[in-house]
Amino acid sequence: MRNKPELTFDTIKRMEDMTWFTHAQIFDDLLIVAQKETVCYVWKTSTGLVVIDGIWPDERVYQEILSAIHNAGWEKERITKFVMTHGHIDHVGCGKWLKDNHRVKTFLSETDDILRLSTLSEEGRSDCWKDFEIDCYIGDGDVIECGDKSISVISTPGHTAGCMSFIFPVHDNGEKHMASIFGGTTAPWGDENGKELQKKSVLKFMKASLDNHCDVTLTNHTVFDNGLERISYSRSRLSYLPNIYVIGEKGVQ
Repeated sequence: MRNKPELTFDTIKRMEDMTWFTHAQIFDDLLIVAQKETVCYVWKTSTGLVVIDGIWPDERVYQEILSAIHNAGWEKERITKFVMTHGHIDHVGCGKWLKDNHRVKTFLSETDDILRLSTLSEEGRSDCWKDFEIDCYIGDGDVIECGDKSISVISTPGHTAGCMSFIFPVHDNGEKHMASIFGGTTAPWGDENGKELQKKSVLKFMKASLDNHCDVTLTNHTVFDNGLERISYSRSRLSYLPNIYVIGEKGVQ
């Protein structure tokens, strides 16, 4: 049993592999959609479906999100919001399709919107992840209202200067839990100031998770939480078996 994730060149390479996807319903009101390394979530609320992060700018990602929604029996629900933890290409990717096809309301920090739009183009890579506008800039302490539920926003700079993390309720067999997702998993490589910011943000988010009694922790990259294995378990889980995402308040810490 490993004590820490193995982040290698192959891990980075797999992040851009769009040939394989999986998804599962991990809570009554939460879906997870993943390719080999990167993850997004679809959260069901009384005002529609909320997509949290958007993987890469590839229409296959968007189609996989629709497939997960259909398989969950949620196809009659409208997709109304697209909420992003930060402005990197692998987290805002499918925003164009969500905006064009569903007229979603988009949420990102202003700092990371500037990062998104100012990122240099790369040969052979689509720039469509910049082809949609942000409707609402979010900041520390904001609350994104979603009818019967809401997302608490916590500023956690480090991975990017405007990185945000989220806390929100989920339900398992009708029982309420509090989920936390730390927006930027790694500190920026080769940036000592960024590394120190990341440490402070981790401590800040640990406290916020404790204060909100979070007993579920989510990530946006599968390498950091045995993600693919947990999705596989959830796909075949029987209702009386434990939810692998519920790890208790101590586990979240």
